[in-house]
Amino acid sequence: MLKQSSNRVILLTITVFILTLLTSSCSSMQGRKAPARIAKPSADVSSQHQQSVALMQQEQWQEAVDMLEEITVKQPALSGPWLNLGIAYTKRGNSQGAENAFKHAIDVNPANIEAYNQLGILYRRTGRPEEAQFIYETALRLDPDNTNLHWNLAILHDTDLPEPRKALLHYQRYQQITGSDNPQLLSWINGHSEHLQTNSLTARVNP
Repeated sequence: MLKQSSNRVILLTITVFILTLLTSSCSSMQGRKAPARIAKPSADVSSQHQQSVALMQQEQWQEAVDMLEEITVKQPALSGPWLNLGIAYTKRGNSQGAENAFKHAIDVNPANIEAYNQLGILYRRTGRPEEAQFIYETALRLDPDNTNLHWNLAILHDTDLPEPRKALLHYQRYQQITGSDNPQLLSWINGHSEHLQTNSLTARVNP
């Protein structure tokens, strides 16, 4: 297994998304249909949500939390505001609030892949890697080519739940989908491949 490196998380980091789509059917679904019944925002809520997004972009997290909480009270069936509220809670250090918000986003719209992704990131950061794996894999069944999910699973199996073969598979899939020629990514792929080949040869020589 390759040694954990903080640069690994930084170099190809999965960025925190500020989603502007209120219904948040998630464009990352790549052609898959979102649930047929998705709530429509009122004009007032739509305007407020745009303001909350601007606050998030300006990193005014508490102000964003206040506005998003108001939106989720007005129209709790909108998935996007729950997702953004979870992100804002995370930035404010409210992990429990963030977890609840991400779960609400998924309950409202099970096709909101970014909500699964953010929930998985939260679980990993709070020392719950098995739950992170479950959430990522659940989302991957809905969106098999989602690069964020493949990347996060690769990191998870490279560090928190060391399984070099799984880490390699997800790194490779990430590289295949993105076409990335990032030298560090290719180095990790080659390193895992060589490690697994060496272990396989050793196992044959010493059954």
